[in-house]
Amino acid sequence: MEIPVTCGLLALVVCAATTELGDWTILSDGGSENLVQLVADVLPRAQRELEQRLGLALRGRASIVLYGSVQGFHRATPGVDHRHTLGVAFPGERSIYLNCQEIEKRPLENVTITLRHELSHLIVGEVARRGYRRVPLWFDEGVAVWTSGKIPLYDTSEYDRAVAAGTLFPLAELEDAFPLDPGKRGIAYEQSESAVRFLARSRGAEAIPAILQAAGRGVEFGAAFHEAAGMDLADFERRWLASIRPGWPWLSWLLNAFSLFSAMSLLALLSFWLYWRRRRRRYQEWEAEERVTMNGGDPWL
Repeated sequence: MEIPVTCGLLALVVCAATTELGDWTILSDGGSENLVQLVADVLPRAQRELEQRLGLALRGRASIVLYGSVQGFHRATPGVDHRHTLGVAFPGERSIYLNCQEIEKRPLENVTITLRHELSHLIVGEVARRGYRRVPLWFDEGVAVWTSGKIPLYDTSEYDRAVAAGTLFPLAELEDAFPLDPGKRGIAYEQSESAVRFLARSRGAEAIPAILQAAGRGVEFGAAFHEAAGMDLADFERRWLASIRPGWPWLSWLLNAFSLFSAMSLLALLSFWLYWRRRRRRYQEWEAEERVTMNGGDPWL
């Protein structure tokens, strides 16, 4: 998650331990030492890979703050939807805040995914520092997932229903902010990822760093996108939506509208109907055999 508005450096004062690693300062307020070491091990390689993939380099000193308690993380990141948040990036101050207590409840590979995701936001934030133009939020978030992998923090059923019903948000509505409602916010994240992946698949992965580099030179995002992708944003959005539109939209919508419980109920009803049908057929066979027997015939012939 990227937060464009800086929280200030006062949040760093509470940290008790400091580790210097090249241009990075890793601060911990008493969280797991193993997690501090894991971050220090992962960070250099992750930065090299992301900078190469995005065609941008992080300039100047940066910091990672590891909060050992959920409460400390919440105090340092006011205004954030904390229900599904493992990390927050502040590109303006080149800082990443990690919610270690929640991260440690999950598999260790989630540490790498979360760190890479937030680091992607810092690197993409270089566009604004170089060209004074911030890329749209949907593109920024989509790139972060594209480069880093995905942790399934949101139930995707609402996104699937929105796709089937044709009620996704226009990308223009996701340029500066995502909805506050958790369900709608989840849809916004899912469609941002889908749009960026479609761009990389249809125009090649090199289109994404080309867009970022042009924007970093001060080119307006729409023009940078057209130059790299060979189409304007409106045409891209139409093609992307066509690529994800189901062949039978209403059937897909109905299927997605049912919960797992509803599906199990339908299966139970179907099983009962099949059982009743087999029993009815068997009764009919018995009645036919009775009629043959009563008429003196041999039921086995």
